[in-house]
Amino acid sequence: MGNSTCACKRCCPCCPPKSAERPVSRKRVFKSIYNYPSRTIWDLNLKKGDILEVTGENEHWLYVRRRTAKGNGSKGFVEEKGYVPKDFVKPVDSVEAEPWYFESVKTRIEAKRCLLRPENKEGAFLIWNNENNQYYLSVRNGLHARHYRVKQGEIDKHFFLVHHTIFQTLRELIEFYSNNEGGLCSKLHEPCVKLDQPAPLTLSFESKWEVDRSSLTKIKKLGSGQFAEVWYGLWNKTTEVAIKEFRDVNYLNIRTEIDIMKELHHERLLKLYAVCTNSKPMCLVTELMKNGSLKKFLISHREKQDLEFSLMMDFAVQITEGMMYIENKIVHRDLRAENILLTDMQCCKIADFGLAEINLAGSHRISSEIKVPVKWMAPEIFDNKAYTSKSDVWSFGILLTEIMTYGDDPYPGMDKMTCVRSIQRGERMERPAGCPKELYDIMLLCWRSNPEERPTFTELREKLMALINEPDSELE
Repeated sequence: MGNSTCACKRCCPCCPPKSAERPVSRKRVFKSIYNYPSRTIWDLNLKKGDILEVTGENEHWLYVRRRTAKGNGSKGFVEEKGYVPKDFVKPVDSVEAEPWYFESVKTRIEAKRCLLRPENKEGAFLIWNNENNQYYLSVRNGLHARHYRVKQGEIDKHFFLVHHTIFQTLRELIEFYSNNEGGLCSKLHEPCVKLDQPAPLTLSFESKWEVDRSSLTKIKKLGSGQFAEVWYGLWNKTTEVAIKEFRDVNYLNIRTEIDIMKELHHERLLKLYAVCTNSKPMCLVTELMKNGSLKKFLISHREKQDLEFSLMMDFAVQITEGMMYIENKIVHRDLRAENILLTDMQCCKIADFGLAEINLAGSHRISSEIKVPVKWMAPEIFDNKAYTSKSDVWSFGILLTEIMTYGDDPYPGMDKMTCVRSIQRGERMERPAGCPKELYDIMLLCWRSNPEERPTFTELREKLMALINEPDSELE
């Protein structure tokens, strides 16, 4: 779907509302780096590689023009206009527009996770940039990933892996090593697959939080809990979403969840798109995570136990990154593997904020009416003390045991009350089978009786990263 040039002077499907379009000051040419099926009559249907001129924008969307040659031997061009999400296009000559550049990858272990996808073959590769603005080339080599630091000249900023072979651009470097092994573990073959797409921050360029129930179509139930059912569905008959439909519960609790999710914007957190609260049953509309939960993924590997330790720790690191973002904003109060959802590229997103509260000191006591995840709860909660971010740290320690046991529930063989009494006596879960002592020591830090003695999520990320051994490879 696209909007051809129209000469009319009034509002119609060919001409979007002028108030939504902010002109740009100069010509900007972009390239689409993902496919984008249009969602509304105002959108432009994108194919990866489309060249676009940006003519206007709002906060999260660009208004673009595309010219394509007429078919059937006709001369001239067809001009189409429409809105596209900002994250789906990049400046045409930028590194970010290259198919081998992974803007979201910041660490070696993330690059490795991407490269070891079964869709990739020997020589699959990607370029990424770490938190210190240092470029890396990562290459698949059998069941391993090799990481090469891309060096830059101090004066002219040329690129090189070895001093005697220099390049003016990263594109030239990639072209050379695609034709010459040049000391790499393999010639560069195809760019690493990109299975994930960014989640647009809104459903459409003019999207409002409240949507009409008639715009939502439930297709398949994905799961259910104490308060709600989650459905796979469609918005506007075009866009795949998850629909969390509430049973008759306290309206104020639903408003709290909505208010929290509206303010949270991070790649490691599930994205809220819209709500439907003007009629019952009320519901939330979120991005769809087809691969389900981390717990489900771990259980699927339980029989073979074939997950590499570094990749298991990658899950843990990703979760700490999401919790680093929220720990001074909210307390989650339900952090466990069941509430971590996975993308196609096995990126983690923290979900289910039904028990979450705004982070106000001393105000977070859980009602006796609410069914709570007892085996993930910190001891201060059993004494009716305030729930804090350090209580989430305790739960994260329990989540680490879930990862190491391929999804087993904590405190095996104990009922809830026996578990509570054991924790209050100062007893702690034993080290899981196959769990390195260094990781168990991190768990014990999370389970300190005094909440103030537990580490922050920033400290936990640093400790977990230290357990992951992904060294650089050097060219001979």
